[in-house]
Amino acid sequence: MLQRVAMGQVRFNVPGLTVDNRGAVFGRQVVLRFSALDRLVSFLRLWSGEQILDDLHPGMRLVQVRTAAGTREALVVLTLTSPSIGDTAARVARTVGGQCFTGAGKHFVQYRDPRAPLGYDVTGLDVVEDATDFVLYGADHTLTYTVLGDLALDKLLLRLDLQRQSGGLAPRREVLFLTVRRGLGPLVIAYLHRAERLNPTLRVSAALCEPRADGTFHRATAFWILRIEDLPPRLLGVLSGTPGLTLLAPVADNVAIAVGYRHPVHLGSCKQVFGIDRLFLFCPAPAGVTVIDPAPVFSPLADLVRLEPGHPLSTPATSLAAARPVGHLELIVPLRLEAAPAGAGRAVATIVPWERLGWLRSLCYALPPSALRGYRLARLPRGLLVVAPDVLDGFPFGELLHAPAPGLLVPLGWELRPAVSPEALAARMGATGGALVVFPGPGEAPFRIASDSVETLEARALADPRLTDVRVEEAVGPRLAWEEPMEIEVDNQTLGPMPLWRLGR
Repeated sequence: MLQRVAMGQVRFNVPGLTVDNRGAVFGRQVVLRFSALDRLVSFLRLWSGEQILDDLHPGMRLVQVRTAAGTREALVVLTLTSPSIGDTAARVARTVGGQCFTGAGKHFVQYRDPRAPLGYDVTGLDVVEDATDFVLYGADHTLTYTVLGDLALDKLLLRLDLQRQSGGLAPRREVLFLTVRRGLGPLVIAYLHRAERLNPTLRVSAALCEPRADGTFHRATAFWILRIEDLPPRLLGVLSGTPGLTLLAPVADNVAIAVGYRHPVHLGSCKQVFGIDRLFLFCPAPAGVTVIDPAPVFSPLADLVRLEPGHPLSTPATSLAAARPVGHLELIVPLRLEAAPAGAGRAVATIVPWERLGWLRSLCYALPPSALRGYRLARLPRGLLVVAPDVLDGFPFGELLHAPAPGLLVPLGWELRPAVSPEALAARMGATGGALVVFPGPGEAPFRIASDSVETLEARALADPRLTDVRVEEAVGPRLAWEEPMEIEVDNQTLGPMPLWRLGR
């Protein structure tokens, strides 16, 4: 039977138990018991909604076991790195009707609860020594289990059916995927290509996916997959309601779920479960999950549409004439900022408004020495420009900028068009020798900051007048009189042939 742990108790009958800094029972592992598989799925769903499931995945083990009565249950074995993880796991498991135990090896005792704030232990006579894989000591009974096999988390997630969401279609997203049957591919590609001409921000690329003979979650027929950026709202209903088309919204870089549905587990919190070199498409039944291995390579729609009549390449050339210059033509293309794809560029600078200068002063006390020495400052009319040598860390405020080339600063999420060589552009605009050229934003003219106007954050932080106005204190008090050292005389005497003879007497 279980007994409550007393304050200051350090010796336990269950192997692997110890105490934390609060005096509560703490084991190296935690076992979560679920009587049915659906309760295990509910636990994964709640945990992924509150925490990052990737934090548990490297040390998490899903086990299917059999009890002494012959029934099957599911266990989750977690390696604890801190008591807070065990408390959270116990709370979530109890919410979905499971139990939590702590210990190590195969012996686990019930996790602490309000009835026993410091935890539980068992008497020496109740320790089970049978040849079983797991022994769980509960408040009501002791359970022994035999392992039937492990459950792979990735296969479990792929086998779960999607659930329909209420409220209609999902809101507008920046990137969407569209799967098209192979026969409908040319028509849909031509339709979206015409839509691109009417919507300058719409960008569509496509790839053809061929079937594979191996694998459980691969489609048996070929299909087209399109990657759509900035889809207009008027096209959302057309693409999602047409038979043969499936619109999917990404929840991770390589995981997408059909629009209007959701997965029982929050897949955005378990990105490490899915390989980065594959694309996972979760569609409603009976289609199920489609795994594209390797990930598709998308091509612009302009390279895939058929040539229209009257195109120079679609009509035979009747005669060729030598080209002659008509006159002097100077080609000038205006340089402008356009929205960049998600994840493009890393922040290397920020413009801190003058009203946030107090925040920057407080942040200087928390920055590491490398940041104080490496970050540079420039005073602008709109605020203070802070530039990092590589990546800007530790600045949660300000207008973030990235550097397409050394000396050029562009707002994060934007890029320069046309895509000329950044090095040539930096040299043309004078961003050399430590000078900076900043593009504030769309519709604003860029400006240049001379190299002598840029100073280090360390020098500006030490520009306190109190550091230079240091008062010199004069010596006060009586002067110390030092005594002259005594003279030392050395007298050398002859020792004779046996100098140690008289020491024994």
